Formats: sequence, structure tokens, C-alpha cells
Amino acid sequence: MAAPPQLRTLLLAINALLRKRRYHAALSMLKGFRNGAVYGVKIRAPHALVMTFLFRSGRSTCT
Repeated sequence: MAAPPQLRTLLLAINALLRKRRYHAALSMLKGFRNGAVYGVKIRAPHALVMTFLFRSGRSTCT
């Protein structure tokens, strides 16, 4: 099943935009933010949750 011509044109335009050197710094920042968010969700959040259950004291300190 082939992609519609409008989608193909859109993908070609996006790829041309991504190849421009002018946007390299902004795209690198965006990629770093995305990678940090993925790392936080996959590794840090579950680790924090486990540590909370393992080392929780008897009473909650929240009022």
C-alpha cells in the first residue's frame, strides 16, 4: 500500500528542512530534551518509585 501523494510531499519537505545546517543546533537541543525525557520515564521514575517503597518510614510526613 503506497502513501498518498500529499503525505509523500510532506515527508519530503520535512526531510529537506531537517537536512539544513541552519537548524542543527535547535534540533540537537530538541533531541537532547527528548532523550532526557525518555531516560527519565524508563529508568529514573521506576527507580524512584521502588526506592520510595523500600525506604519509606512508618508515617507519611505530609499533612
